[in-house]
Amino acid sequence: MEKAHRLLREFGLTEYEARVYCALVSNGPSTAGELSKLANVPYSRIYDILSRLEARGWVEAQAGRPSRYRSRDPAEVVKIVKTEEEKRLKEAGEALLKELEPLYSRRAEVKRPDVWVIRGEKNILTKIGEMLTRAGIEVLLSLPNVPQEISGLKSYLSLLEAKQIPVRILASKKLNLRSLELPRKLEIRKRENLFGGGVVVDGQEVLLILGSGNELLGIWSNEIGLAKFAKEYFEYLWKDSKVT
Repeated sequence: MEKAHRLLREFGLTEYEARVYCALVSNGPSTAGELSKLANVPYSRIYDILSRLEARGWVEAQAGRPSRYRSRDPAEVVKIVKTEEEKRLKEAGEALLKELEPLYSRRAEVKRPDVWVIRGEKNILTKIGEMLTRAGIEVLLSLPNVPQEISGLKSYLSLLEAKQIPVRILASKKLNLRSLELPRKLEIRKRENLFGGGVVVDGQEVLLILGSGNELLGIWSNEIGLAKFAKEYFEYLWKDSKVT
């Protein structure tokens, strides 16, 4: 029973309490005198120990002379301990927040997100490639007028496919993607009109693409609010787009 005693100690019981509870589980209902002998606990301590176990809901006293004690089902005891621990953690957490949250709100530094302006098709495609290498959850691509040089991203898209990272592409109807021989598992939908494009990676960073041709302009940011807005807008357009 040494392992059981050790585990019960981890549940907050003393050595004597663990011995008494194990003795009751093993031998069934017993008197205080019997438990003193079975658990090798001094008789002068037995009633105090049984009283504490009863208060915690581990032991029940049966009427009679002398009184007999029985153990609660271990499964029920585990539930009791779990409930007690959850209540304790909740109360401790609420108390901690009450004390520290005001201090944090007053003194915490506001993290400033990065914002980059990227000019030119080549630089924008390079930035998209960097973003795709960091992807770990999902990639959302919106391609309204991106030139055929998007084929330069095929190696990144193939890597994402190999890593089983979902990639969804929203494209303008006039953009011919079939000729690019992109990975087969990409989800592609098309719309009649798309105003501007962009890339959202893992809902954490976004690249907005504006303009066309030699006047392409990219705005990259890791501002979570902006990335969330871009993702929500993508999902809105995605629902009303046609599957290719």
